[in-house]
Amino acid sequence: MDWQGQKLSEKMMEIMLVIFSVVSFIVGYTIGSFQMMLFIYAGGVLLTALITIPNWPFFNRHPLNWLDPSEAERHPKPQVVAPSKKKGSKNHQK
Repeated sequence: MDWQGQKLSEKMMEIMLVIFSVVSFIVGYTIGSFQMMLFIYAGGVLLTALITIPNWPFFNRHPLNWLDPSEAERHPKPQVVAPSKKKGSKNHQK
């Protein structure tokens, strides 16, 4: 799953869970059944999981182009140099 696919999956999950929670509350309140409300919400969570968790092809529309290993060997990663501490600075003298 690419980065845009992860973002799409998360947004779909948020929207679907809110919709199912509102619908289940309205139906449960209307018919006066807490059990039916929980069943509808549980079904919504299951459906949301089936849609957003697997790596479906529409989540892979923007694949990353990785650097070829032989090309990466020719251009080594730059080393990070730690900043040096100055001796005799006013902050550290007593």
